[in-house]
Amino acid sequence: MAIPKTKTLETPQERLELAKRYLQNAKEILKKAGYDRRTGIYVDVKYVSEASGTAYLAALEALKALFLWERLVDGRSLNLKLKKVDMYDRLLKGVSRIGKDKDVLRVLFNEVYHILHLGGYYRELRNKKAIDAGFESVAKIIKIVERHVKIKS
Repeated sequence: MAIPKTKTLETPQERLELAKRYLQNAKEILKKAGYDRRTGIYVDVKYVSEASGTAYLAALEALKALFLWERLVDGRSLNLKLKKVDMYDRLLKGVSRIGKDKDVLRVLFNEVYHILHLGGYYRELRNKKAIDAGFESVAKIIKIVERHVKIKS
């Protein structure tokens, strides 16, 4: 039996596709949580936590695509340099080719970190409006990165 070839994740486009897959998976997971319309709270914390973590990974992958595209890191050192969240912010400050979108990305990433990573994943945040806002911020990050990576390849 042949071992399947593993996908590389060395190009910005490959990282961006992975980000989209993570976000789609997160949306499917979140559907399983169910929510109480009366209170506006997601019911099953397990699925909210799993979906929040997966959506957060989508944001990280989109930013990795941007960092590769900007040549702030290379594919080999990417995971070594990006072990802590403060490195993402530091590298975002160094992004130069996307103009004012850099500031927007920094704000969106901060929201995603606090809402989805800390709130949804670690602290059992189940407020539907908050979690949904976190997911929207991830989608915006992906859209911004995709626009720049595709336009200025």
